[in-house]
Amino acid sequence: MRGFITPLAILSSYALLSGAASFPLAKPDHDGLIQCLTSVHLDSVLTSSTSYAQDAAAFNARLKWKPAAIVYPQDANGVAAAVKCGAAHNVKVNARGGGHSYAAHGLGGEDGHLVVSLDNLRHLSMDGTNAIIGAGNRLGDVALYLWNNGKRAMAHGTCPFVGIGGHAGQGGFGPASRFFGLLADQVVGMDIVLANGTLVTASATAHADLFWAARGAGASFGIITSFTTVTQPAPDSYAFEYTFPNFSAAEASKGLRAWQQFSSDKTRPVDARLGLELHVVPGGKHGAVFSIKGAFYNADAAQANATMAPLLKELGSDYTLVSTQQNWIESVLAVAGTAAQTIDELNTQGRKDTPDFFFATSTFVSQNDQLGARSADALMNYLYNRGGSSKVQWFVFMDLYGGGASAVTSRAADFNAFDARDALYSIQYYGTIPDTVKPADGVKFIQGMKDAVELNQPRTTFKEYVNYIDTTYSRGVAHKKYYPTHTGRLTQLKQMYDPKRVIHHPNDF
Repeated sequence: MRGFITPLAILSSYALLSGAASFPLAKPDHDGLIQCLTSVHLDSVLTSSTSYAQDAAAFNARLKWKPAAIVYPQDANGVAAAVKCGAAHNVKVNARGGGHSYAAHGLGGEDGHLVVSLDNLRHLSMDGTNAIIGAGNRLGDVALYLWNNGKRAMAHGTCPFVGIGGHAGQGGFGPASRFFGLLADQVVGMDIVLANGTLVTASATAHADLFWAARGAGASFGIITSFTTVTQPAPDSYAFEYTFPNFSAAEASKGLRAWQQFSSDKTRPVDARLGLELHVVPGGKHGAVFSIKGAFYNADAAQANATMAPLLKELGSDYTLVSTQQNWIESVLAVAGTAAQTIDELNTQGRKDTPDFFFATSTFVSQNDQLGARSADALMNYLYNRGGSSKVQWFVFMDLYGGGASAVTSRAADFNAFDARDALYSIQYYGTIPDTVKPADGVKFIQGMKDAVELNQPRTTFKEYVNYIDTTYSRGVAHKKYYPTHTGRLTQLKQMYDPKRVIHHPNDF
């Protein structure tokens, strides 16, 4: 795939990177769009519809985009018909799966788009040990189906309401990803409707260039209607959380650097079966609380304790420990972030997640250029001091991607369009902004967390995770942050598959 050549290859880098701006759609014909959708038996939710406000509501309640129309096709043919209508009438088109895009790109990320909701594409089946998953499914439903059909599993994120489409299409990290890989890495085939309304199947042997692009930058290359993924025998795990309620900011900084060193130690590589996280949340007597949590798959307490002992030696003994041995579906439920008490509550059919008024952004810390004391100190001082007094309901989660024989970082840098195979860990900075805080002030407060890290390490070029998309970025900045080495190839492929930018969002190629 790296040898892919078309006449477009002779274009200059400038022309490639400005391609999206070079092919704007003509003036949209919204009346013609509605007539077209009606002619193919797709009922439209319009601005005049009584259900419009509910149907057009974003998970991120801070964002208020106004689609021209929303349709709910029953199958892939209906999706194709909708895309053809959008293309014919110069209206930009987006898919909405679970609707959890932090920038509400499922609603277009701006006004005036045709939203193709995939809510009805929830088929699930097994083909041997592979799963065939309709793109309208949520992660909770997928996990429950796999468990109930042979005790199978795959690595994916934690929120049961997140749709598989955007999650897998743009990476898809989860607690078991060091063991099994990103969700995008576990996809072996997909059905995708292209910008001209053609439905194709993409895999390593068919439309391989499209398959490469859609596993990491999927929102730009069509509407994926179905995924085929590998699955694994569902592993048991030992889950644990060490909480250090009395840590000061200085001790938390030391703890972060100890966790970083432990995770990257080549003389004692961290087992790939271990999913490991570092959390900082508001609370405690010093303004914030530091904790280390993880799930060790196909392992018991003795193995976990022996593995964690070197890190705990550095962190000290003033901690509380909560731990449990659990099967796979219990582990999915435990990190679901809901009040769910039984596994049946992973079923999201007929239910919607509660919207949140928030801002988030991220940092990838490279295995080759880790955080120094200055950045770690600045971050923890910010969290423990400014964070301790803020009215914003924030958290900072760090997820281990690399270290040892991680299935994430063992892949080649160009395995698919996901562009951070050198990452040791990610940092997600997230804040729910209450009514008592001006939105701009809440955004600035969360941005200050990232600034504490990145501005104190100015010679480091930090990447970021597109599924924690930063709504303040221009298209150019987004490309540098999310696809620093892949933007050129992605832009070339976008020009090949969607020259008129029918499938489009503000960070498109």
